[in-house]
Amino acid sequence: VPAAGHDLERFRTTPTRGRLDSMTDSGAPYAPPPPPVAFAHTPRTGRQSMALRHLASVGIALLATPVGLLLFDYGATRYLRGQAYGASLDEGSAGQFVIMFAGGLVLTGVAATARISGLGPVLAALVWALVPFLWFVIDTTGYYSTMTDLPSTHFWFSNPPILFGAVGALLLGGGLAGRWRGARR
Repeated sequence: VPAAGHDLERFRTTPTRGRLDSMTDSGAPYAPPPPPVAFAHTPRTGRQSMALRHLASVGIALLATPVGLLLFDYGATRYLRGQAYGASLDEGSAGQFVIMFAGGLVLTGVAATARISGLGPVLAALVWALVPFLWFVIDTTGYYSTMTDLPSTHFWFSNPPILFGAVGALLLGGGLAGRWRGARR
């Protein structure tokens, strides 16, 4: 037993950070360090981050959708023309399938922008699918006249109900699913 004036006795009675003695249960002469501070989640700045997400999604979707449509339409039309003229599958079809696949990948990327913001694919569906489809339905002659007047030897968008209807439905579905995806983790 230490004497009354011993240094150890002074440590037991000196308050440290709200404790009555600085010794731990393990008998160590020093108090344990304070527990680490838990990760403090910094709140978002609100509208600025939301606006940037929406702008990024809309910009990517509106610029990439026509590229995907053009690639897919070009590959599909070349493939169908080859089949209509009796070409076999070995006569360049692989290149046309690659072009169609590339167009599909671009459109998949557009649908994936819904992870950033659902607004991008929804606007792309409206601008690049619904509007041309409605134009085709309302004025079929004017639509085909304009498509044949485009500066190209390729007849663009020759089957609008299938192309625009399917792309519009898929992008709209992707955008809506991205909107209700739940909380980010």
